Amino acid sequence: EELLEDLPREEMPPALAEALQALKPIKATAWLQSASLPPIKVTGKKLALADVERLLSALKDASFENGVSSSALAALLKQHADATSLDTFAWKLFEQWLSMGAASKDKWALGAVGHIGGDASVLKLTPMIRDWPGESQHQRAVFGLEVLRAVGTDTALMSLNGIAQKLKFQGLKEKAKVMMEGIAQARGLTREQLADRIVPDCGLDEMGGRIFDFGPRQFKFVLGAEMKPLVRDAAGKVKPDLPSPNSSDDKDKAEAAIAAWKLLKKTLKEVLKIQAERLEDAMITGRRWVPQEFEMLLVKHPLIVNLARQLVFGCYDGQGAVQSTFRITEDQSLADSNDDPCDLPGAGSIGVVHPAHLDEAAKSAWGQVLSDYEIIPPFQQLGREICRPEPGD
Repeated sequence: EELLEDLPREEMPPALAEALQALKPIKATAWLQSASLPPIKVTGKKLALADVERLLSALKDASFENGVSSSALAALLKQHADATSLDTFAWKLFEQWLSMGAASKDKWALGAVGHIGGDASVLKLTPMIRDWPGESQHQRAVFGLEVLRAVGTDTALMSLNGIAQKLKFQGLKEKAKVMMEGIAQARGLTREQLADRIVPDCGLDEMGGRIFDFGPRQFKFVLGAEMKPLVRDAAGKVKPDLPSPNSSDDKDKAEAAIAAWKLLKKTLKEVLKIQAERLEDAMITGRRWVPQEFEMLLVKHPLIVNLARQLVFGCYDGQGAVQSTFRITEDQSLADSNDDPCDLPGAGSIGVVHPAHLDEAAKSAWGQVLSDYEIIPPFQQLGREICRPEPGD
């Protein structure tokens, strides 16, 4: 455990010092153990306990207005404090409340995740929100949706949309749907268009790469079979995990890289699950993209392109008939079923091709291509069973 010095007020950004000065520390309660909460790091030091108790007081009084935190102090901390330490602090506060009976009058401890939390908390909170209605905690679950909306990152909004799309508890599903529609409306988009635009990129570059930096050693992100995240070292060796730091590594860089890698693995699992379901749904419902939108949201998206590469797409005319089919290659170009390069059409629309739109020869040709490249689609596409109406149906 690293020992950090307390951060004196005079070393703080003036606005932060001023905001803390204006607050009274929180009154002691039976469940809240403020001294055992993890440190909030600011410029290499930590907030002193008295300032932590002022923050808790601010969090207790804060609310959400249209998905935005009302707390000026929370906003300042998000600007100046280490994001991972803030997120860890918010989660531990929430866990203290939960383990001590989770009295609804103190639900502000859950709200804290919305005010200062981040993606690591979102990924742990979302499955809980999904389960709470089944544990007679519908109101807590509804507040959980508010928290996801307030975190507001792509991961948080994607998780909120996941609940709006698929949940056995209809009441909560409807609340999430209304929330997503409100966010979409505010941005001048349909809900589907919004869902396309809130796919986290997990910090990957435009070619789907990322470096985890230990200082003298660097490790490259690689997506393995079945979308498993792996790392490649300088010698080209691929491993399922980052190594432990050694004495020659930069301690701070290695620690940050390991935290980022853990978050990437968790985020990736959740993103790929939700997005595979969305692409399957797009195939079933006949969702279409205009060519420019398709290129921006699927071909050029550093994470989604990895899923899209495993599928066959169709170019459709204005009457909804398939004009041609293609796949996205490793280098993000397009190829047809003969493996010849092709381009996106200038007009018409693009969709995940449904096997009902292909004849047997086309299905067989594409089946061969996917087999040759050892591509395993994330859901049944070409081999899907088709129910065609009988004459007279």
